Amino acid sequence: MHVDTVFLTCPLIFAALWRGVQAVSPVPSVPDRVQALAGSCVVIPCSFTPLAPRPFRGRKERVDVRLRFRGGGHFFPLRSTAFNSEDRDQVSRDFQGRTSLFGRIADGDCSVKIERIRQDDPQVFEIALKTGDDLLWGKPSSFNLDVIESPEAPVISGMLSATEGQLVTLNCSVSYHCPSRPPALQWRWERGAQMNNTEPEEVQIIRLEPQRLTLLASLSFTVSHQVKPRLRCEVSYPGAKTLATSKDLHVTFPPKDVKVQVQTLTVQEGGSALLVCSCKADPPASEYRWSYSQHGHTVHLHQRTHTVRVFNVTRDMRVRCSAQNLIGRGESRPTPLNIQYKPLILRLSSTCVLEDLGLLCSCSVDSNPKPAVTWSVNGTVPPHDYNLSVTSEPNMLTATLRGHMDKPQRVICFAVNALGNDSLVLLQGEEEAAILLWLILPAVAICLAVPLLSLLVYCCRKRAGKRVLSRRPAVYPGGLGIYQDRMPLYINCTEVTHIYTNGSYQLVYQNCTPLFVHTKQVFD
Repeated sequence: MHVDTVFLTCPLIFAALWRGVQAVSPVPSVPDRVQALAGSCVVIPCSFTPLAPRPFRGRKERVDVRLRFRGGGHFFPLRSTAFNSEDRDQVSRDFQGRTSLFGRIADGDCSVKIERIRQDDPQVFEIALKTGDDLLWGKPSSFNLDVIESPEAPVISGMLSATEGQLVTLNCSVSYHCPSRPPALQWRWERGAQMNNTEPEEVQIIRLEPQRLTLLASLSFTVSHQVKPRLRCEVSYPGAKTLATSKDLHVTFPPKDVKVQVQTLTVQEGGSALLVCSCKADPPASEYRWSYSQHGHTVHLHQRTHTVRVFNVTRDMRVRCSAQNLIGRGESRPTPLNIQYKPLILRLSSTCVLEDLGLLCSCSVDSNPKPAVTWSVNGTVPPHDYNLSVTSEPNMLTATLRGHMDKPQRVICFAVNALGNDSLVLLQGEEEAAILLWLILPAVAICLAVPLLSLLVYCCRKRAGKRVLSRRPAVYPGGLGIYQDRMPLYINCTEVTHIYTNGSYQLVYQNCTPLFVHTKQVFD
């Protein structure tokens, strides 16, 4: 009976002692899963609450860390040691020189670092702690190790949509697992490099999660509309492996580069033209306004569309359009319509000079489209040794003819385009000049004689009129009973061809000035 009691009591005592030993060592806290990059290192985050000093010892006790992994088969699992701070000789051959204590035990950090992670490393690990001179390890905490072959790409965050002129700050971040071998992070412009961008800020290391470190790089710049910006953030891992992430920046801006475009192929003076208001804008322009200046006056059109047709166009017409979106408004410059018309040779600026047997002729043509200018010398094409040159300005072309000429010959300038032609005689020949002189002299003589003759006739008629008005009254026999009106009556003598009388009145002519007289004589 005594022997049975002993056998029953011993296991109970041993179990109590086992619980007491385990209760002394703290239990570590680790994440359920830890990610690691093949070829790099990883830190297994581990923490615990340091125990208070034991009575009569006065100082904290030593805490050892052990990392074990499960090996063997599924039915006969074996536990091997990957790290042991108490006895490094117990470490498995596969992990010798690869593991070390990373944390500071005095601060409650029991993190363990594993170098040169391999794809075939065990997946399940456990960490246990042992305090002071305890014989047994405390309760372990297990976790899974996930080994990945490809590193993470960087992440771009921040304001990816902005208005022109706004200061924008973008962040590029990437998480990593090996503190001793961090990756390199940098910004690059793929398109639309901003002239006033600031230098990237110094890369920061932050801890967003207990078991993961994060690199953060910031870039600030003022956005512009000229080129749609595209940025790339690159991360270079140890081993010459580089990953990148690119982002487009959406820039909103008011209408820019507002222009009036003529859609009608040929615009002739007095005709009509279809116009389009084009611009760059984000968001697109929603309203348009049109106006034009003509003959010194400005006319505002009521249309609000991006196309409009104007009528009765002239060369001096200038059209302007404006476009508006949610950001602002933009306006075009006054735009001519490129009116087309037939050539017109300018008489005042087109000349021919013959001096010292040298001929110099200039023919200025106002035309749109540009004309073809040809010359005629003495009724045929210019001699081969004549020099022909052309200078051109908008809607103006000047052709020059140089050569040797012994005597004056007829020189004509011809200009032609698709709408018509014009010509001008710039120099007359000797025979033509003589004929022209004989034609001009009689014309000048006639022009001078006509005013002189007109003046002479006018003076003669004026004197004759004065003599008629100042003549003495006619004397008639008193017995006839004839009397004269006080004032003579003037009529057109050429219209009177007969003398009419009714026995009471008789029309008597004297110097084409009719006088009415009265007589009692009756003619048979």
